[in-house]
Amino acid sequence: MQPDPLDYLNSLEFHGIKLGLDNINQLLKAAGNPQHAIPTVHVGGTNGKGSVIAFLDSIFRQAGYKTGRFTSPHLIHLNERFLVSGSPIPMTELKKYIAQYRDIAENLSITPTFFELNTAIAFQYFADQHVDIAFIEVGMGGRFDSTNVITPLTTVITNIGLDHTAYLGDTLEKIAFEKAGIIKPRVPLILGEQSPGPQRVILDIADSLHAPVRMLHREFDYQWEKNLFTYTSTLPHINDITLGLHGQYQASNAAIALATMESLLPTFPRIDTQAIRRGLTETQWPCRFETVHENPTIIIDVAHNAEAAHALEQALTSPAIFFIAIAKDKDANDILDALAPKAQSFILTQFDGHRAMPAEDLATACANDIPSTIHPNFTTALETGIQQARDTCIPLVIAGSLFTAGQARQYLMEKAMAPPLPF
Repeated sequence: MQPDPLDYLNSLEFHGIKLGLDNINQLLKAAGNPQHAIPTVHVGGTNGKGSVIAFLDSIFRQAGYKTGRFTSPHLIHLNERFLVSGSPIPMTELKKYIAQYRDIAENLSITPTFFELNTAIAFQYFADQHVDIAFIEVGMGGRFDSTNVITPLTTVITNIGLDHTAYLGDTLEKIAFEKAGIIKPRVPLILGEQSPGPQRVILDIADSLHAPVRMLHREFDYQWEKNLFTYTSTLPHINDITLGLHGQYQASNAAIALATMESLLPTFPRIDTQAIRRGLTETQWPCRFETVHENPTIIIDVAHNAEAAHALEQALTSPAIFFIAIAKDKDANDILDALAPKAQSFILTQFDGHRAMPAEDLATACANDIPSTIHPNFTTALETGIQQARDTCIPLVIAGSLFTAGQARQYLMEKAMAPPLPF
């Protein structure tokens, strides 16, 4: 008797991460290469990938297009990774696709990774749904990421930061080389803000592949004043917009999304100024500097590396109580140091699951002199943070990992202290 499809998929997590394209190419070839049946945009980079996709998805839906959206990891439910026009794949359908690709894998005598199987399912589901366009987020790196089996209409690289160094390299230039592996010959590249070393690596690769490049602060730009966003390029009337996602760093992501959209306008002519403005304003992407509760103020953000933590710190206008749990492969010291300028105190804990850094190890990494408490139990830690926020009227900011954000948001939803997910 075959195991439950979800049990089979979850069992693949224990095979870990294996970068390479052999498995995914075999799986997709056996299924008829569904990835070639859909127009795609491929989005890589260290931070901001999901937000860029969220802005794009919202704009295209406002223009009446049917969209696919593949992102990872999920916050709470697995089917969040596979959205069609904003709605997750029904779990019954997802199980059918898992079973389909399990059978293909067994016939090929291969054991795919968890992410490889998810990637194959995404392409199959979007092809079966006949989406007008699918936005595909790179899982890790780019060159050997299992999403790198498409020739997209446009490629996007948001930025380059130090993350996943055990797999991608220990310098920004090495990481840039891996992430630039998604650039395709003569396919337009939209490039976010980069430091000089990574920028040179990416531009050299794009030049060698004759991929035209539009770069933030060069071919397009933005202004951010009094929480209003203005986009500067060839598009008229994209000014003074209140973005659906908050924080100044989201203005950069919105600009990258608009530059991407501009490259696609000849293929998707229904996009007009109204769709752009409404799309930007109505974008929803949970746990991205999201205020889920007032009195006390509770903010959730998925910041999981030093660069994202710095952006979170910059977005805050007052000191905060930071509730932190991170994955064991992250640099805890760098994350905590980035948050320190706005930290009233730290509550250090661990999320559920084998990828979590033990709270005691996180405490060891907390080398600054900011008051901190250790609570290995996630729920106890969260209740402590909520009570401290009530007593002091200081915001509670939950961060450190997407797993932290998801577990906290689920708990707060159960306590009626956070709105339901928008999908």
